[in-house]
Amino acid sequence: MRRLRSHRREHRESKLAELDKVLGDADFREAREHKEEERHVVSGVWGALHGKSASQQMLSLWFILMTLLTVLQMLRMNFFIASVRSQYEYMLGSEKAGRRINAAFDVLLPVGGVVATPFIGLLLDNLSTANMLAILVSLITAVGVLGSLPFYWAGYGNVILFCLLRPLYYSAMSDYATKVFGFATFGKIYGTIICSSGLVNLLQPAIDAMTYEVFHGNPIPVNAFLAGLAFVVGVVLVLFVVFQGKKVLKKQAMEDAEFERMRRGVPESIAESEFE
Repeated sequence: MRRLRSHRREHRESKLAELDKVLGDADFREAREHKEEERHVVSGVWGALHGKSASQQMLSLWFILMTLLTVLQMLRMNFFIASVRSQYEYMLGSEKAGRRINAAFDVLLPVGGVVATPFIGLLLDNLSTANMLAILVSLITAVGVLGSLPFYWAGYGNVILFCLLRPLYYSAMSDYATKVFGFATFGKIYGTIICSSGLVNLLQPAIDAMTYEVFHGNPIPVNAFLAGLAFVVGVVLVLFVVFQGKKVLKKQAMEDAEFERMRRGVPESIAESEFE
């Protein structure tokens, strides 16, 4: 019996040691949890809709505005990817120039995703969600403006910014969904946003037909319209997140004060007076 108990104890200790190797020891886990809490505080929106059902979340402006921006951005990105060569052949009036920009785009698109990944992580960990969205809207607008200018430097600048914006947008969108809606409904929320974008992208042939038949191959009107619409929706989203983020932080502070009041037995009127 002693040998059996000793064997079981050694087995448990061995398993705990293996877990520590994977997850880190107690001090490491505590430091990681502290860092994660700081990241939540920095975001300014953590827990905004946590605990609510997916249907309730989808009816909120948090979801509607982000979905509208994503739909417009996906439509814009897919239109550019499918027609980058023909766009610059028309705007620059040269097939050779269109091929060169298209060749640069083919190289920079995968390279941009790899190069931007570590910087994206730093941005998401250290910037508030409102600031991150403001950067996205700025890049979306810059890409839209450069995509409407018929110059060589604008073409290459557009390609470079586009290749950086694409991975940043996907990462920021999933980060936004996690912080605002939570992990419990993440699959439904993120999946619905992507599904909505896919359905709207069925209009891609209509946009191509409009470009070639209505505007005779000129992509500038479509690019300018999509960029302008995304800018308006993006600005509204940023202002909404800034405004609602203040409410979220105030609510969390009041909940913390209520917890302390209950723990210490402080009268409720005194705890509430701190936020009036």
